Amino acid sequence: MAYDQFLDNIQEQLDQLVVTGNDDELFAGGYLQGHVMLSAGQYELEGDERCVDTLKGRVRQSLDGAIANGELNPQDQQLVVGLWERLSQ
Repeated sequence: MAYDQFLDNIQEQLDQLVVTGNDDELFAGGYLQGHVMLSAGQYELEGDERCVDTLKGRVRQSLDGAIANGELNPQDQQLVVGLWERLSQ
């Protein structure tokens, strides 16, 4: 899958959560969207050739850093990481 198509697909799925998601999914989607957009923006600013696998790694690294910094309790960690794993397939 092409990089831009991957990002569009993620955004579409996150947008759909706004319509169909429960409170937990809305929280996880909003939180995850911030990490995806920040990671993508930083990656694109570097000017490297855009690669889906590299972006996936950067998002996961960003999430791992947030978890290590105590930003998410264990339940929220499961929600956000589980959603990322689902969306990034």
